[in-house]
Amino acid sequence: MSAEIHDLKGLRILTKKEVCALVPYTPQHIHRLEKAGRFPKRLQLGPNRVGWRLTDIEDWINGRVPAVSSQSADSDDESEKS
Repeated sequence: MSAEIHDLKGLRILTKKEVCALVPYTPQHIHRLEKAGRFPKRLQLGPNRVGWRLTDIEDWINGRVPAVSSQSADSDDESEKS
């Protein structure tokens, strides 16, 4: 049963409100990032409804975490040199 639930994780669709709860950006900024190709594209679910795949948002977040870690490590190295 848990394997079935795990397989369905890739099908989970997030609302704009749920995405904004996970990502600390305004809806306007998320839209700008989408247009620039720097955020996962929304899915058109109906004439007045959009959503994002949970896995796409998780991948985007995980892709940003190493960049933050390496930047803080670089700044730590510079402070040690001073």
